[in-house]
Amino acid sequence: MQTKSSRQDRLRRMYDLDGADEWLQFIKDQDDAAMPPFTKFAQEYIYNWQHPDPSDCKNRKFLVLHHNRDINGLGTVVHGTGWVLGLAMRHGRILIYDDEVSPGQNFLEQDCQASGVRSLDCIFLPFSSCSSTHHLTEDNHLKLESYWRIPLQINMSAAAVPPLFGQMLKNNFPEMHPDAMKYWWRSQAAAYMMRMNRPALDRLKALRLDETQNTAVTHSSTGELIDAKVPFPLPDGSFSMHVRHGDKGVEMELIPFRKYVDRAEEYAAMNMIMTQKTCFISTEDIGVIEEAKQIGNAWISPNTTSNPNWTWIWSNIPRINGGPVEQLNKFGNRTDMTIKWMLQMFFAIEAPHILGTRGSGWNRMIDELRCIWVDCRGSYMEVGPFEDWVHYNF
Repeated sequence: MQTKSSRQDRLRRMYDLDGADEWLQFIKDQDDAAMPPFTKFAQEYIYNWQHPDPSDCKNRKFLVLHHNRDINGLGTVVHGTGWVLGLAMRHGRILIYDDEVSPGQNFLEQDCQASGVRSLDCIFLPFSSCSSTHHLTEDNHLKLESYWRIPLQINMSAAAVPPLFGQMLKNNFPEMHPDAMKYWWRSQAAAYMMRMNRPALDRLKALRLDETQNTAVTHSSTGELIDAKVPFPLPDGSFSMHVRHGDKGVEMELIPFRKYVDRAEEYAAMNMIMTQKTCFISTEDIGVIEEAKQIGNAWISPNTTSNPNWTWIWSNIPRINGGPVEQLNKFGNRTDMTIKWMLQMFFAIEAPHILGTRGSGWNRMIDELRCIWVDCRGSYMEVGPFEDWVHYNF
């Protein structure tokens, strides 16, 4: 008899959320011990800050964020926007997108919204109830051309967090390092910003449940590669790995897939009762998928892990071992491709045990979103050099 898991119930619920109220209630219903401190307060506070009654928008002051560069990945867009959201809150302003040239617009089709505004609101819930089209006057806003060129009168350290949250963290965790506070704030901002709207989430769920869109393989007792069923959601005790290769070598050391596997294998051997060697892989490198097909038996001993052979799972999405711009230019509909990338994110956070390298913004987002949306009880296992990420800006 299959036991019922409250974690799996929560994951199923995540795929059916509809609107801001349901997203907020979803977070409020989580066990406080499973998430970063003050998460419930922070998520509601951010929403209320960004969403005054539209009739009151004319009385507010704004920071207006412009699209930066097409070369930036979604991780940079989200983390850069989160940093600027903190600046806006620090200075008593609401952060809104520039409707004419919105941050992250390159991830979306030109006609992704009936309003004609090409912004991340095409797939995420509205970032604010105010807009640059309807609520700007000559003296109520500052426009930011990028995350890097901040006017001197409002600029702060990239580690700065909104004062209210910073004081709460200092009062309750006086030894908390500023870098940890920054990571806390980036998590809160990303989780607020990336709440998917219902049409996009419906498309994502359909892809998740479509048996032709996802593949699972394992090895038989004789070592033969065989097909397996893709579970929904991933089972308790499972793993996920985001193997960032492609163009990222200019910013960090690219970690070979085998290092991820060895780290997961070691963890599974040390925690055999609470782990299951089922693993979702996301990567732009098709070579990683081909390598996974060759890895079956445990390298330690089949007797020291819950099950001797790995079950590898991946989505059947287009892949180029390059950067996001290259992929968006090649693979057709940008909005649909971005939703497929978000499927990789949702798939990854279904697993309680995460392997990655935080030198990649996408890997950081996996850790951030699973902690806010699902739970933070499972392990995040860093496989890259500490130096690649500890002093990151965005």
